[in-house]
Amino acid sequence: MDEQLAEFAAPPMTVEDRAKWDAEDCGRLVRIMREERGLTRAQLAELAGVPHLDVVQFEAGAMLRVEPLSTTLTRALGHSS
Repeated sequence: MDEQLAEFAAPPMTVEDRAKWDAEDCGRLVRIMREERGLTRAQLAELAGVPHLDVVQFEAGAMLRVEPLSTTLTRALGHSS
């Protein structure tokens, strides 16, 4: 790898570390989409037909298994996947 780009390379990760990283990214994305639409977590939960706590945990990156909830939430926010 080019020395100039080496500083941007992700460190070696375990499968668990990668799952946590992905969960945090997905949670951030859903939070941004929800806030852009002016929705509360409770409103998103109602639109998606899921418990409010699931939305809270998902946005916090606390759910290591992001599918199928990721698809459910993004569809409720108007994004087709």
